[in-house]
Amino acid sequence: MKIRCKLLLFILAALLMVVGCAHNKTMDGFDAAEWLEIGRMASIDNSPDKALFAFNKAIELDPKVAEAYVNRGHLYYYLGDYNQAIEDYNKSIELNRQDTEIYVNRGRAYYYIDKYNQAIADFNKVIESNPNQAEARFSRGNAYAKLGNFNQAIADFNKVIEFNPKDEHAYVNRADAYSQLGNFNQTIADYNKAIELNPKFALAYFSRGIAYSAHGDNNQAASDWVTAARLGLKEAQDFLKKREIVW
Repeated sequence: MKIRCKLLLFILAALLMVVGCAHNKTMDGFDAAEWLEIGRMASIDNSPDKALFAFNKAIELDPKVAEAYVNRGHLYYYLGDYNQAIEDYNKSIELNRQDTEIYVNRGRAYYYIDKYNQAIADFNKVIESNPNQAEARFSRGNAYAKLGNFNQAIADFNKVIEFNPKDEHAYVNRADAYSQLGNFNQTIADYNKAIELNPKFALAYFSRGIAYSAHGDNNQAASDWVTAARLGLKEAQDFLKKREIVW
């Protein structure tokens, strides 16, 4: 009966928040755990302001609830406030929350604010505990590429492809790294594979066009750019417009 009452309380809280009553005095008696659950439900309901209010309340009532910092960190991350997300992830780790998602997300947050070495350190921590963690491998490969360490980036993308041979994004990112190393044949082979896996992968066509253009095959390059533009890639559309190419 107690569990049922709790469930009804959470449902009522969610309904109040949906209609814009997150600050209603009828909710003042909730404890930290209840505010945490309300925040989760608001996140699921795609109501970030209400979720943030709830997580703040949970932390205000109990500053040692690691789960509240984790959830608020995830919310800040998906809102693009990477510095604040990092602060919350740091606090959750300080409170002994050590799960993989925290380190992967904190690493990605570091990546998005151009702190690639810190990002790699977080991805390393995940990979050390689980060498088959594909998300960390993929993200570390991107960070290595940003630092110009293309061979290490390729090694990570190789692993991702080994884990999932149908990951078209890994082929495109590996192709980009091969391109930086001047390996034209492997670059084209990887773009081809990405397109084979996803014939509507506009970015793969556009990038393959760049590779063909760099090697003097302007007809194939133009064909790929037109395909990318027709698939809706704005970058390709603007690219063709500047060159006065009709698509």
